[in-house]
Amino acid sequence: CPLAQRCLARRTGRQHELPAPRVRRARRLRRAFMVVALQDDGSVLLERRPESGVWGGLWCLPEFATATAAGAFVRACLRAAAIEPQPLSEIQHAFTHFDLAITPLLVRCSGAWAVREEAAEPSLWYNIRAPARIGLPAPVTTLLSSLASESLFDARTA
Repeated sequence: CPLAQRCLARRTGRQHELPAPRVRRARRLRRAFMVVALQDDGSVLLERRPESGVWGGLWCLPEFATATAAGAFVRACLRAAAIEPQPLSEIQHAFTHFDLAITPLLVRCSGAWAVREEAAEPSLWYNIRAPARIGLPAPVTTLLSSLASESLFDARTA
């Protein structure tokens, strides 16, 4: 090394210790509950996210901070008072400054269910069997792909 003569770490025998690695703060963990409203034809309800913030402008499953809020959405906006959302396997997604733990909540929507106008964001029914080319966040794409490949359409559970 051309700086070996001037290197304080080398002179003190600490060249393997210096420079000390920067101590990184642990990333925060955020939790979210996403409603997977699945119709018999393979369509799921998506909402367009606001332009600002995480996943701005992308289409996403309806997202909530608590399972209770997700259940209230199912009753109010999907007109499904008697249906209890079924939790699916948790999905982990890492951002630069935080980790996101997503719990998908499956709700089977039989017949011609409509989203009430109280829904906050623009919405659409997206067919996971014949997916259109729209902007989706990576964890939503992964979840929808796994749902399309599973036998969710054959096994009918309430």
